[in-house]
Amino acid sequence: MHTPDATAPPLLKVTNLSWSVDSTAILQDIDFAIKAGQFIGLLGPNGAGKSSLLRCLYRYSKPQSGEVQFAGRNIWQLSADDYAKQVAVVLQETPSQFNLSVYDVVSLGLTPHKSLFSATTKADQQVVLQAIEQVGLSHHLTQNFDSLSGGEKQRALIARSIVQGPKLLIMDEPTSHLDIKYQIQLMELAKSLNLTILASFHDLNLAASMCDQLLVLKQGQLVASGTPEQVITEKMLSDVFGVCAEVSQHPQSQQLQKAIPRITYFYGYQAGVNNGK
Repeated sequence: MHTPDATAPPLLKVTNLSWSVDSTAILQDIDFAIKAGQFIGLLGPNGAGKSSLLRCLYRYSKPQSGEVQFAGRNIWQLSADDYAKQVAVVLQETPSQFNLSVYDVVSLGLTPHKSLFSATTKADQQVVLQAIEQVGLSHHLTQNFDSLSGGEKQRALIARSIVQGPKLLIMDEPTSHLDIKYQIQLMELAKSLNLTILASFHDLNLAASMCDQLLVLKQGQLVASGTPEQVITEKMLSDVFGVCAEVSQHPQSQQLQKAIPRITYFYGYQAGVNNGK
């Protein structure tokens, strides 16, 4: 992934965003900005508002107050097709695709770029085939999407996003149902795409190793932001997640030439011995 231009305006800017359901505040006064080329991780315990925030960003939910700007424009002033050309989404749950093949599912990424009755061109087909090859699914080209493993389904949906040609990829805990090998592979694949990425994570160690910056939500409020080294602290883990842990340097930090925090959790919660050291 290329280094973001520090002088460039943000690709995505969220200002004073609040969202409620039946007078219950879910998100409160959220402010942050994402530069083009950054890989941003969104963290927080269950119920903190991660999915709710992402829904506001990909226009599934409209906030009661505040503003979301994409490339300097309010996202609600863009047409659905225009926004879909710029922003792709991969969700935690993979929807059934009703007997569509892998090729057909990935081809759906062309939809925002095609008029209702326009034909698929040879150039379009090549884009689809290249995306499928990029995610390593060429040997599953004609296979029914619903018969794939969880990791293969998520890779196919990333291929669909590649075809969509977005500037921003939003991922809502896309690895939460996958074995650890496929979690790592999927996030390394996403990181290799040279897109701006905002992804929510359940695994804090995975987020710390993959992301340039982290955002932390607690009870609908943004309580921490910065580099993984700045954000992943023993105090934050205690205050936000209610766990006792030790934070050290990952053994690959020197090899990868970046500070990667590694979390070691302490045990004994059931017995009440949760003060760790």
